[in-house]
Amino acid sequence: MRDTRGGRSVDGRDPSHPPSDPKPAFRSGRAGIFAPDERPVQVQLVAAIALGLVLVASGLFLWLRPNGAGTGATAEPLGPDAAELVDDSGAPAKWVDAAPPPVVLSDARVIGCHDRGPKVTPPESCDRIASLELALSRAIEQSAACFPATGDSATIEYVADVSFSRHKVHVNLPRAGRSTRDRKTVAACGAAVREAMRALELDSMGHQHARYSIAITATYRGRG
Repeated sequence: MRDTRGGRSVDGRDPSHPPSDPKPAFRSGRAGIFAPDERPVQVQLVAAIALGLVLVASGLFLWLRPNGAGTGATAEPLGPDAAELVDDSGAPAKWVDAAPPPVVLSDARVIGCHDRGPKVTPPESCDRIASLELALSRAIEQSAACFPATGDSATIEYVADVSFSRHKVHVNLPRAGRSTRDRKTVAACGAAVREAMRALELDSMGHQHARYSIAITATYRGRG
């Protein structure tokens, strides 16, 4: 005979099926929510998020900070007016201005264009031949050594008379367009520019008229 009061039999032995107790079930449920094997995962997740935020904040700080941050001063580039420069060794060096070119040219201008017959075309109605103007400019620049560097500054006007019908180029130096009276210098510069223009190819140049006159004024730098 068994007496089930108090959860035990009369003979003192435990029943084969223990009575239900809600408290152990409640404790096991709480243990399941905060299982020991899930806590490290949560800690690692929080640490990873914190590390990501730190990296993003560091990147934004480095990107948005001013150029002179941490140095106390901002670096300014040296302009051409600087009186001194600093070389690689840190010693100051005097600024050396670039030497001006030996010759400065004006813009090319068309002073005439002609065709066969009595018709006269005004200069402002003439078409421009860029390759011809560029060839004359280069010829003058390449011949700049014709002017002595010891003389005074002077100007010389070069007029290229180009005939497409005859395939000839002639360069004149009109007296009214030059300020130097040194005939030797004028002759040397004229010969040098004519030599540079001799190899000019006219066949590949597009043109509307048979003959053109193009002028460029050269200003030579001398000791004055």
